[in-house]
This record gives sequence, C-alpha cells and structure tokens, in this order.
Amino acid sequence: MEKVESRESPRRRRQHRNEGASILGVKKDIILAVLVAVITTFFLSSQWHALPPYHEHHHAKNRLNAADLEYGLEQCALNQQRPIVDPNLATSRLASRASSSKRTILHNATLINGDGAVTHEAVIEIQDGIFTSVATSLSSLAPAVAGDEVLDLRGRVVTPGLVDMHSHAGVRETPQLWATEDVTEISAPVTPWARAIDAFKPHDGAIPVIASGGVTTSLVLTGAKNLISGEGLLVKMKRADSVKGMLLSDVGGGKGKPQRYLKMAMGENQKRQFQDVAGGPSTRLGESYWFRKAYDTASRLKHEQDRWCEAASTTHGQATLAVPYPRSLEWQTLVDVLRGDLRVNVHGYETEDILAMLDHADEFGFNITALHHALHADLVADQLKARGIAVVGFSDSWGDKKELYNVSSYLPARVARAGIPFVLTRDHPAEHGQWLIYEAQIAHHFGLGADDAVKSIIGHPARLLGLDNRLGFVRPGYDADLVVWDRHLLQVGATPLQVYIDGQSVARASESLWKTSEDFVREAPPSRSDEVPKSTCKAGQPDIVVRGLKTSFIGEDGMRSEQPETGNVTVVVREGRIVCVGGSNCENSAKQAMEDNIPSIDLQDGYMLPGLTVVTRQHGLTEMRQEPSTTDGASAGEDYANPLSSRFGIKFDGIHVGRAYRSGVTRIVTPPLTTGFFHGISTLFRSGAKNVLDDGAIAEPNAALHFTIGHDAKSPQTPSITSQISKLHDLLTVNKYLHPIYESAAKGEIAVVVHTHNKDVIAHMVALKQETGAHIVIIGGSEAHLVASELAAASVPVIVAPFWGCEPLFWDARNCLPGPPLTDRLGPQVLLDAGVKVGISNWEETNNHIRNSIWEASWVAGPGNRSLALDLVSKNIEDILQLPRSRDFVVYEGDPFNFGARVALIFEEGKVRSCYPEVDELGV
Repeated sequence: MEKVESRESPRRRRQHRNEGASILGVKKDIILAVLVAVITTFFLSSQWHALPPYHEHHHAKNRLNAADLEYGLEQCALNQQRPIVDPNLATSRLASRASSSKRTILHNATLINGDGAVTHEAVIEIQDGIFTSVATSLSSLAPAVAGDEVLDLRGRVVTPGLVDMHSHAGVRETPQLWATEDVTEISAPVTPWARAIDAFKPHDGAIPVIASGGVTTSLVLTGAKNLISGEGLLVKMKRADSVKGMLLSDVGGGKGKPQRYLKMAMGENQKRQFQDVAGGPSTRLGESYWFRKAYDTASRLKHEQDRWCEAASTTHGQATLAVPYPRSLEWQTLVDVLRGDLRVNVHGYETEDILAMLDHADEFGFNITALHHALHADLVADQLKARGIAVVGFSDSWGDKKELYNVSSYLPARVARAGIPFVLTRDHPAEHGQWLIYEAQIAHHFGLGADDAVKSIIGHPARLLGLDNRLGFVRPGYDADLVVWDRHLLQVGATPLQVYIDGQSVARASESLWKTSEDFVREAPPSRSDEVPKSTCKAGQPDIVVRGLKTSFIGEDGMRSEQPETGNVTVVVREGRIVCVGGSNCENSAKQAMEDNIPSIDLQDGYMLPGLTVVTRQHGLTEMRQEPSTTDGASAGEDYANPLSSRFGIKFDGIHVGRAYRSGVTRIVTPPLTTGFFHGISTLFRSGAKNVLDDGAIAEPNAALHFTIGHDAKSPQTPSITSQISKLHDLLTVNKYLHPIYESAAKGEIAVVVHTHNKDVIAHMVALKQETGAHIVIIGGSEAHLVASELAAASVPVIVAPFWGCEPLFWDARNCLPGPPLTDRLGPQVLLDAGVKVGISNWEETNNHIRNSIWEASWVAGPGNRSLALDLVSKNIEDILQLPRSRDFVVYEGDPFNFGARVALIFEEGKVRSCYPEVDELGV
C-alpha cells in the first residue's frame, strides 16, 4: 500500500495553536484558583486553631459587650434544659394551696377517669381551682361550711374535662370571615416563625360553645396549607378578655422549659396551595425538599450556636468573643425542635407522607409526637409503634379527596389494637368542636373499646401534650376540669349538664334538664359485632323467615305501621310479600315456611325498620369533591329554560352510596350539582341498585326542584341574595311558563326546596308560599327556630342539616341554637315543639355522614322516642317531598337507634338484597 504523507492545512494548524493557548489559559486559571484556595484555607485554619471560634484577640477593639455576652450565656444555659413532666407537681400544689376558700363537693358520682377506670359513689372535692380530694365516702371530708357548694349527683357520670389535641378555635373564628382568618401564613411554604398566640381571638363565639360540649382544654394549632406553619398554643376553653387569661398557667410545672408544640403538614393541601406559586412545592418531591432545606438551615444554625457556647464555656474564651450569640427569628423554632424543646405534630394522611416524614426525622434527628389525621396509619402501624408515635385522627371524616378516600371505619380500633395511642379530634371548625364526644361514640361503635374511647379524648391527649401530671384525670392536685354528663358519655345524645374549668362552672344546664336526666342510661353501649352468625339468608331470595325481633315498625302490608309490633316478633315473607308480622299468630305461617325449606334468620334483640330516606348534596354524583374527574361536574345554575335532572347523572358504584346503603339508607334524594343559585330537578334513587337498569333504581325521577339562596349561590346572573329571591319569585309567577316544571311547582305539585340558613331568607320563603301557593321546603334551616311559629302557621316544612341545626361556620347561620347545656333545646327540637314538619338530612360537601342518620335522628328525638326518630329519616322526608312510600325494609341486630347495632338483612324490590353486609365492603 502506498504511503501517503499527512499534511495539515494552515487553518487546522492555527486552530490547534488556539486550542493549546486556551488549554494553557485554563490550566493557569485552575492553578491560580488552587493557590488562592490553599492560602485562604491556611489563613482560616491558622486563625481557627489560634483562637476559639467567634474569637478575636483580646486586645481587639470590637470585643463583645457585656449585655450581648450575658444574653448568650443565658441562651447557652437554656440549651441544656428540656421541658419535663414533673411527677411531683400535684403534691406541691396541694401543699401550697390556701385552705380557707370556698369548696365545691360533688358526691354520689360515677367517676370515669381519663384512663377509663370507673369509681362508683365517688366524692370529689374542688378548692382553689384544683381537685383536693377524691374519695368514696362523704364522711372522709371536712364538714361543709357556709359558702361551700354540695351537689348530690345521684349516680350521674362525671369525667375529667375533654382534651382536643387539634383545634383552630380562636385563629379561625366563626362565623368565618376574611378579616378573622388567621390560621395559616401562606406567604411561604415554610413559616416556623409563625405563632398561633399572635392571632388568637379570645372572643371567638365558638369557644364557650365548644366548652359546653365538655371540651375544657384545646391545643390550638396553626393550619395545614403550608409545610411548617408554626407554633401552637394550649388554652383552657373559658371566657377571658385576652389570650393570657386562657393560657395554662405554669405549663412547665415550675421546672424546666414550658411545653411547646409545632405544626407541620404534608400531602395534598400543600400541593394545591403552592402549585401555581413560583418556587413553591407542587409535588411531594418538592415538599420533602422544602422540609429538608428548612431543617438543614436550622441544623447549621444549631451548630453555630453550639460552637459559640463551647467557646463561651471558659473565662478566656468569653474574653475573646467578638460576635454575639448566633440567633435567627426565622429559624430558631426549628433549632428548638432539634434540641427536643417542641412536641412535633405532623398533618398527613397517606403512607408515603408518613414514611417520608419518618425519613426526615431520622436525617435531622428530631422526634415526632403525633401524626395528625393519618387515616391510613394502620398500614404502617409497626413503624409507628416502634418509634412511639401516636395518631390523632377522626372516627368518621373521610372521602372528599384522595388522601382520605376509602378509609377503614375500624381505623381507631385497629390502631389502638396495634398498641398505638389513638387520639380523636374534631379539627374545629372543619368539624364543629362542640361534639368531640361524638367522635368517641362512633369510634366505639366500630370496635374501639370503651376504655380506649375515653382515653382517646381525655387521658391520651393529656399525656401527649406533656401535661398528664395536671390534666386528664380527677386526682388530688390536678386541674379541676370536670364534666357532669346527663347519661353515659358513649350513649347517643350524651350531653354535659355542667362543665367546670379550673374549678369554676362555665356551663350549666337548666334544672328541668337535670331533672329529665335522672333516669338516663349510665352504662356504655356495646360495640358493633364483627361476627356473622350462621343463617340460610342469601341475596336474591324472595322468601325469608325472620325470628327474634324485639320491635317491628313494618306492618303486614309491608309499609310503616303507626304502632310498632313489640315482643318476640316473627316475620314471614313469601314470594316477595310480607304475609305475617307478630308473635303466636305467625306460628302457622312460620311452620309452613320451614316445611317448605324457606331460608331463615335468627336474631338477638332484632329491629325491623323501613329503609331510611335521606336528602344529600351530592351522593351519587361525587366521589372525591376535590378531584373533578370523580364528580359529575357542576352547572353554573343559570339555564332556567332547560332545568337539569340528576336522574341522568346518578352513579351507583361509589363508596359513599355503598356505605350508606349497608347502614340502612336505602333511598337517597340528590339534586344536580351547581356553582350557583339553581340546581335543577332532584332524583330519588335506590342506593343498593347496581346501575340505572336495576328494578326500581330510579324510584322518582322528579323528586323536587332545588335552589340555593345565600352567599354560596352568588353568580353573574344572580349576584345578590335580592336577585336570587327575585328570580325564584319570577319563576313561580310571571315566568312559570318558561318550563312545565315551574307550572307544577307553582301549583304545589312538586316541592320547591330552598337551601338556606338565614332566618330572614326563610321568612321571605314563607311569604312566597303565601303569595304563590307553592309547596316550599327549607333545607339547612340553622336559624329556622327564630321563625318557628310562622313556619308552622304556613305549613312550611324544614329538613334540618346538619342534624342538630347549629354549625355557625358562616354569617347566615350565626344565630343557631347550640343546644344543651347552653340552651334547653336544639333548633330542630324547637321546630318540632312549634308543630313544624321536620326531617333531618345531610348537605355536607365532604359527603360522609349520611350513614349516621339514624343515630342523629335519635339524638334529636330524645331517649326512648324511637317512632319520632324513625319519622325524621323516613316518613317525614317522604311527606315533605311528596315522595312515594318506601316498601323496603331493613332488619337490624341490636337497637339501631343507639350505637352497637348492625344491619342483618336488607329487603328491596321483592327480594333479599343483602345479608349481614360489612359496612366497608361492596355488597354481599
């Protein structure tokens, strides 16, 4: 092969020369940078080793002044201290108290302490704001003198004051207004410097109402719209003119630092809040970065402080300090977390959030006291138990977004059985803080033991707050926070008769309520049984024999009977029809059925009721409200010529509808969704249907015509309440020919349902009925009691939602009745007393409380008034909306009007549809 000489072109040679020069220049730059770095390092190193950190030569002119040195030394000393729980606090308080002040003595009490322990015939002495004696004999106390108050409780139940470990009372005042919304500082994803105490409003009207529910202490936390929202505060729920008058005095017990509480949060809230904010987290990836960045900054500051303190630990070092103790208003709270000075409370639901937070805690070396909400904590229970982390959550708040969707009804029981302290909260005002006890009642129904249910609202939160040396128990030397109950606190409708905070009565029921309560139940109800007894009951059967019924509200015609059949009742169903309801008179029918091998079911303490009928805001149209793809979508509510009907959008496969059905709610009325004033035409549908093709799936396609009047209904076409009422007036008068549905409404042939709370809007609706003759129905009705006589005179019925008629979240409901012990009656009870036709239903956006309707009806009706309770969620709803009577029936094992019962059988459309359904499972 011929050898070819290689030659470079002049251009290529010039290029190589330039590249060489460039490389040389880079090498020179690198060498220079290295030399500078070496010299700098040598200089700093020599300075560091020559003198301790933060020092200069003692002859320097800028030596640290005496005030800065003193401040720094104080901080260094504090850094060595931790908050403690002084076990001798109660003893020292007893020793130091005055003994000449007035005493309050309660005797013949059934004391249920914060750990669930029961003491019968207890005698409790209160003096100087603390319990001074707890005994079982009145003679063990010094005789009462003039001025002492002595109360014979006649066996009534008393407990320590309830403790809510997650509240926003005072920083999210109700009624909620823009001006008073101070729960979360959202100017940045991380605001550890924020303090709830700086925005706390002692005149929040919710505070005395919450106290009237037996809640005497609340941990008021900052919010959950950002990641680290700041420091909470602990308050007694008593009236005061400043926050200082509500703070627990001497929280540290005189030793160590006071207890402090940090709020952090992760999950969906923060993604939504910052998704459109430059630099803010829009994913969980970003959330974790912001947490780590914050704690990394705090860790560096802590290290700087420790180095300063090390230098200041000698006289020589102090003389040479040149810079003050490192401080940061922005990051000091997190430094204190790293030192162990704050109890960390973390909002989060999903397991990925929980596990990520555990990683952050491990990386930076801080402890977590409690995971709040954490509705999937049962899936990582082993890790939480190993770390000693508690769970603070709900018993029945689930479903409106992915992170709290499909939560187990048995979550509190599962967590407690895993050996993890489970604390219940209301997250006021997300759920009204007055009814913290309701959370414990529901949790107990779903398997949380009675003792654990009590612990969840008294003993556990006291310990997790670091204050179980003064709160959570009726013991000598403890804060005299006490609740006297009208019945056992886990019974439906349990209400305080009197509430004491620091020995002072803050709420007391009228004498008539004290008198009425004398015969109320003093024992806890059972929990719902998980065991399924043997039976031949199967879905799809047209024939069934039911034995062991204590009460049947269904007659032989298959309809609700005016007088229930009681005793040892047997029901025989043949070919889809009831042929016999009774005792001995059913023997022949039952005997024949057995000879024909008809399936049977045998009960203990059985009840047979018609299927319940409830009006809701979005059941069948929404699964997760905050995930638009899971909803039907909402109209603007402005197309009056073409009213929408929800019959075309109802879906039967969601967990909200399914859980309602398996709890005995067989028929649901839901209007179309709207963002404005006009909903459209609601539909009555079977909650147990598989789809719209099932028999009777749509029981009534045109149930009612629905409107909302109020702030939520303001839209471009109806921007004011005036325009909303005017538009409804026109649709029932001059514009009634716009569509046949309005003509029917004007004639009273279809109900016109108006969702509103304000008493003046309700009065306008009474006037509209008087003018037009339309069959107008109020739903909501928080202030309806103020015009009860007018409603009764005009035959305007009210479907109350929420069931107790008082959740003054917004301005239009601010005059609702809180009920006992502050007022003798709840709003719906006042309406019933006045002769108003009343039903109760659910209008919650969170979608989840409908399955509790029978308990809530029982609460309103009062102990023993089962017929009225049943009417409130069945017959009255049918009458109010002019709906066809239900021919469904539901058989319960246990008393469905109290906690502990379960559905044993559901019969619809001529067939058994379900036998012993598990409430969380899809149909059996």
